[in-house]
Amino acid sequence: MENMQYGKIDLAKALDYAKRNFENENYKIECGYVISGKEPYWNYLSKESWSAFLAKMSKLHQAQYKDGDGGELEEKKGRYGMNPPKMASFGSSSRFIYLQSKNIKDFSFEKHFPTRVGHTANLDGYIKRGNTIYCVEAKCREIYSSHKNIEISTIYEDVYNRIPDLSFDYICIKDDVDHRKYTFKYKGHELVRFDIKQLICHFLGITANLLEHQKQNVTIRFIYLIFNPKTETLFTGEIERFKDKIFKLYDDTIKEIQGFGDMKWLFETIMEYQSEHLELTKVDYSFDFKLVDQNNYIEELNRK
Repeated sequence: MENMQYGKIDLAKALDYAKRNFENENYKIECGYVISGKEPYWNYLSKESWSAFLAKMSKLHQAQYKDGDGGELEEKKGRYGMNPPKMASFGSSSRFIYLQSKNIKDFSFEKHFPTRVGHTANLDGYIKRGNTIYCVEAKCREIYSSHKNIEISTIYEDVYNRIPDLSFDYICIKDDVDHRKYTFKYKGHELVRFDIKQLICHFLGITANLLEHQKQNVTIRFIYLIFNPKTETLFTGEIERFKDKIFKLYDDTIKEIQGFGDMKWLFETIMEYQSEHLELTKVDYSFDFKLVDQNNYIEELNRK
């Protein structure tokens, strides 16, 4: 592997580098995004590789990402100057789902669903086939950061208070005027890797859309796509010491999510809440939640 240098290494960046090493070894993808006056970003595509990546992206998909809130495709000014496009990172979840889904006919990225409670829910992927709607949330490096202390607007508290499952709990650990920090628990265990707050926001957006447009007899298939670090990675040199820790945290995340069962109970609760909140008649629907990785994602999308 040529030019496989490392900058500052932490847990999340170790995954970036492991993905980078694999892609360089197998596809000769170059790394090291250069911005004037800074050391190269070794966990990002090189500018040349990024330009080639962007040139192959359809105008429609580029427009979808540009209309999103993430600023995925452009350099962006940060605290210490300009930063590379988010999607140029080897650990980017948007790049992950894009590479997995770009050839799927009629697949949309960065689908917006107003929650009618707080902010708009931005789904990483969306496709409608007949009366079946596939909603995709993708995770890559995000699960290696803690979601134990999540800052949330107080406007969502009414939603959390309506969740009837006695196994579900949230604890305020820092109080402010408009925002508070919470730790979520399920069956007495703190949710550290699983971003339940974001999932509830997505459910709020999806249910509001169904109710406002009175979509009847729709099947919602929510696909939770997590990058599996046990394949398509190459842990060598300086990052090899992170390998076992990354594998463990991935396993911990899967266990946290599986601990919720099929998620149908949570979706039904949010539907009940939105029906009352928006004063709209309930609709007939079915719901399915699947946890997948890059090895069975396409199979799940094609499941009848």
